[in-house]
Amino acid sequence: MTSNAQAWDDRGGGFSCPVTYDKLKSALVKADNDDTTGFNNHFWGVVVNRGGVVCAVAFSGANTGSQWLSSRQIAAAKAFTANGLSLDIGSAGTSALSTAQLYRFVQPGNANVFNPLLGLEGGNVLNSELAYRGDYSSFGTPYDPMVGQRIGGTITFGGGLALYSGKTVVGGLGLSGDTACADHSVAWRARALLLLQQATPGDQLPFAKNADNTDGHPHCPNDANTQGAN
Repeated sequence: MTSNAQAWDDRGGGFSCPVTYDKLKSALVKADNDDTTGFNNHFWGVVVNRGGVVCAVAFSGANTGSQWLSSRQIAAAKAFTANGLSLDIGSAGTSALSTAQLYRFVQPGNANVFNPLLGLEGGNVLNSELAYRGDYSSFGTPYDPMVGQRIGGTITFGGGLALYSGKTVVGGLGLSGDTACADHSVAWRARALLLLQQATPGDQLPFAKNADNTDGHPHCPNDANTQGAN
């Protein structure tokens, strides 16, 4: 039996996957077990290569149904978003950009942002035909049907982080399955376990400081120990 992973180089511009399935699975399960935020749900984790192609999909629970099924596609879109909107460290521009950092910029009528991005999610829509194909029993395995496909999608709340080898972007990691804050927290832990975090991370979740949540990401239930937040 062969995996869709054989299509990485064809669709991803020659980029290989920054992680193996086994490494993603191990990091995801440990990060889930170590984290105490949110509702204590389990997670889907998806990695895309630098070309935006899904190259690894895993879950942290006991089986496919142990975490929200809809979160599989959401995780893929988060990975695509973080990879697609991050740059090499030290290059001109914004460097690393997490999905959590996007929240305040996409709110309508928000006068407290310098770069309004309302409608951003419409620029890269998720390819539902590719995202929903395949057999349920293969989801979250090395043969997940999303592997080798460019799913796309744009998510503007916590859970998506760019992956770095030194100062170079090598892909994106998306987590989904709990609150947006817990998704970010567990993704932060998983990225560190994968040794794919920049030396001085600049893509923390910026919690809002005002009641209208116009200056950052909203708080979530049980978010006191959120990792990678400022």
